[in-house]
Amino acid sequence: MNQRLRTAFQPVATLASVALAIFLFAATSTTASATSMRLVNYVSYSYAGNSAELGTDGVENLDIGSPTYQLRLELWAFPAPYTSGMNGIRLAAFPMLALQPGELTGKIDSGPIAFTLPPNGVWYFSMLLTEFSGSLPQNDGYVVRDWINFQTPEYIGVPPPPKKVTAVEFYHQGLDHYFIAASEDDIMTLDTGAIQGWTRTGDSFNVWDGPLANTVPVCRFYIPPGFGDSHFFSASPEECAIAPVWFPYFFKESDAAFYIALPDTTTGACQFDEYPVYRLWNTRQDSNHRYTTSLATKAAMIAKGYIPEGYGPDKVAMCWPQ
Repeated sequence: MNQRLRTAFQPVATLASVALAIFLFAATSTTASATSMRLVNYVSYSYAGNSAELGTDGVENLDIGSPTYQLRLELWAFPAPYTSGMNGIRLAAFPMLALQPGELTGKIDSGPIAFTLPPNGVWYFSMLLTEFSGSLPQNDGYVVRDWINFQTPEYIGVPPPPKKVTAVEFYHQGLDHYFIAASEDDIMTLDTGAIQGWTRTGDSFNVWDGPLANTVPVCRFYIPPGFGDSHFFSASPEECAIAPVWFPYFFKESDAAFYIALPDTTTGACQFDEYPVYRLWNTRQDSNHRYTTSLATKAAMIAKGYIPEGYGPDKVAMCWPQ
């Protein structure tokens, strides 16, 4: 895992201590000389196993009258974005030399250093610039001088929450077929021409890459040559179950190609913060479906002989989140 972030300068003279057992921060006093210093521009970290690498574009001593004591670049995990005095766990530390008054270092890269994962849970990592105080028994006597919070939380031993992804529509002119791709691999395969003939139509809609309380998995079947040489998607659990019974030549590629909400099965209405996806079938021997959020596209496909399939009078197949 790795993250990189541009710093937002916030010189601090806030002091901190860390309980010896699990390194918990708490306010305290210091005897260090220079107290105004900062992390410059970008900070970054990466880790794998029990090794990490910390980096920054530089460290600056803003005090033009006093040198610093020895400094350290430290990576910490907190239950929320760090604020002064918050309890947390130190994961890695890289020692640096003291800075002279007004000194600005170049880029700093720790190289591989010892790293310990925090316990399972959701954690917010922060890069801390600390200075040796000479008087504190906690955190090896180092106190916080500046910090930068990484915005994206780390999910250690727990699954991350579902996120919105874009289902992209493609068209194959030679086949006169449509296809929606919601995975990065599928989109890249078609965009790069690894499977030739497919181009984006410019249409897309949002879906979820994991389950939420109001979503259902969308099954995906492959219809082999002779019957369509295309793909069929459904958000209906009943349809996903009955399709291979009615059409034994269908090949199920996924029980959950993506997740999306179902409309009211009687009225076809979506929730207030969701919008209709219409499914239309080409009625041909080479069976193919088109999925669209556009009423104009729906009308145009019906005019070409496509049949709408879905719930309610408007035939809504799914409901996409904005």
